Amino acid sequence: MASGKGMFDGIRVVELAQYVFAPGAGTLLADQGAEVIKVELTGKGDPYRSLKIGDGRETKSGNLAMEQNNRGKKSIALDLKSDAGRKAVLDLIATADVFLTSLRPKALVSLRLDVDDVRAANPKIIYARGNALGYKGKQINKPGFDGSAFWARGGAAFTMSPPGQPLTPSRPAMGDHLGSMNLAFGIASALFRRAMTGEPAVIETSLLSTAVWMLSSDITYSQVDEYVVHRSNAAKLPLIGAYPTKDGRLIQLMLLDPQPFWPTLCKMLGKPEMADDPRFVDNPARLANAADLTTALRELFAARDWAEWQPIFDPWDAPWELVRNIHEVAADPEAIANGLYIDIPMADGNMIKAVTGPVLFDGDAMSIAPQRAPELGEHTDELLRSAGYDDAQVKALKAAGAAQ
Repeated sequence: MASGKGMFDGIRVVELAQYVFAPGAGTLLADQGAEVIKVELTGKGDPYRSLKIGDGRETKSGNLAMEQNNRGKKSIALDLKSDAGRKAVLDLIATADVFLTSLRPKALVSLRLDVDDVRAANPKIIYARGNALGYKGKQINKPGFDGSAFWARGGAAFTMSPPGQPLTPSRPAMGDHLGSMNLAFGIASALFRRAMTGEPAVIETSLLSTAVWMLSSDITYSQVDEYVVHRSNAAKLPLIGAYPTKDGRLIQLMLLDPQPFWPTLCKMLGKPEMADDPRFVDNPARLANAADLTTALRELFAARDWAEWQPIFDPWDAPWELVRNIHEVAADPEAIANGLYIDIPMADGNMIKAVTGPVLFDGDAMSIAPQRAPELGEHTDELLRSAGYDDAQVKALKAAGAAQ
């Protein structure tokens, strides 16, 4: 970790975005060395800074959500509705490689920061934007978060909620983080094309498109009349399903091609003779007698606690897993070994754990030493100077309220 030179070393990104979707993409770029400038409005800045929904994200050392999605960035606070503030952001844009935004199209038009405005300041800049429902339909300006545009409209809530049961609640920022990968992929692709041809690109993605891609198998299969979304695998495919142990843990089997694993599984379960049972001897037989096999497996798995099953299952070279809770995932030795978690030093000396991006580059998910998220306007002076402003101009901007 922290090799000092990442895949996006030397790339400057001006990020005018709020909450998680687009800022998450900026974080992935910053992790790999990009200089990401978070443009925030004077006053309160990104609303995510002060969002309080009672889920425990605020600690004495920092806002966990802000740290996860804004680490390693620089913050400049500008009044973009003022001529001086707008000129300042355009002067920054003129020095940048990428403009990244999640503001709705009508807001960008109002601020005069649409594609044509930004390209006028920097013809070679990559313009990357993400919104709720996309940029070609009638609802391009409809507001949306992942819980509405991704989870509800995109079908995730339906596919992940058992029929007849209350709707499964959305997970915090799940659609946002999936979407941020799409944005980061688009930006990386555009940087590659510009390096090869000199041509910039406009990158667009949405929470809806993210959900549709995530559920592309379901959506593609839905054109077949017989396709059932909420099918219980155990009812038809007993060796693809989760079985509870005596103490209530779940062992997930994922034996797409069961035959090579079937005799060993029977032996592990203490029933070697079951491998030759005519009802279960091969896949056609198991499918024809799925209900009987499911009942037998449930009884066998329920006979022991997970602590008794673990030494039996751990050596098994087959696609299976224990269903883990979030605290177990956070302590998973394989995740730790692969550098998926980092400790970020806070201003008070305490550490906050955050999650890196899912891709390793030359063995590292991060090329820089972990750095906390910036305070609002923490780098205003530095960034204005990088855009050609002298000390007197910086002071004048602040005195006029155009910068903070």
